[in-house]
Amino acid sequence: MIFHNEFITKLALVKGLSGPQKWLVIQHLLVEKKAWLSIDEILTVVRFHRSKEQFYENWQQINDTWRQVIRGNPYITFLDPIYPPQLLHLANPPIILFYQGDLSLLQRKMIAVVGGRETSGYAKKIVEEVLAPVIDQHYVIVSGCAKGVDTYAHQVTMRRSGRTIAVIGTGINQSYPKENQQLQREIARNHLLLSEFLPDARPQKFHFPMRNRLIAALSQGICVIEARAKSGSLITAEQGLEIGRPIFSIPGNILTGQSTGCHQLIQDGAICTFSGQDILNELES
Repeated sequence: MIFHNEFITKLALVKGLSGPQKWLVIQHLLVEKKAWLSIDEILTVVRFHRSKEQFYENWQQINDTWRQVIRGNPYITFLDPIYPPQLLHLANPPIILFYQGDLSLLQRKMIAVVGGRETSGYAKKIVEEVLAPVIDQHYVIVSGCAKGVDTYAHQVTMRRSGRTIAVIGTGINQSYPKENQQLQREIARNHLLLSEFLPDARPQKFHFPMRNRLIAALSQGICVIEARAKSGSLITAEQGLEIGRPIFSIPGNILTGQSTGCHQLIQDGAICTFSGQDILNELES
């Protein structure tokens, strides 16, 4: 079955349809052995109940502007051979991924490292101690380029001449937080930056759980460091559990509350992890 790549790209970019609705359209193409659908056929497939006129307007806008949107912004779709097949295990995989950097990293073994944004004084040392043997075994370190543990994970990896992937919650032409702009540029230049959002998309609260599911799905396991009880890192861990990823949780100081989420994960069955070798023993056994 050969999809029409232009149609798939426009479908990925158009507003007014949810991710699951877009995948309904793709599944319909598969069943009917079609390369594309008309606007009316799309609306019939998704059983559209909102303003049809607004969707017609959205589709026409994408039809007129999609070349400008993607011009100069490299991307892959789920049709590309380099697209990570593990993402297709998600309930709502990204149809399109914008990127900057080295796509070959998607073919390497990966582990996610996530954790708190407001960290203790020795969090960076913990990250380095745990990741050093993992990096030395040529795992690509995947994180979200956020403050705190994410930043440490990227920095430690690059300092040890490892490779890293940042999956961000904005478009690839934006930086969040602003203080990580230089870090993001270095990752884009020498490693890999990924986003499923339009290149100029600014940060939105709902973007970050979406970003987290990609971090979880890309990786063979998820290491959680200094996560509080309501940390966004726990969302990544939960999403990883849903698709069968092992969770490695680093215990921390019981008095400060900064690792309460990590301790809860351990109580719930995550692997209590004291070293990078613990991670390697699990992933390579």
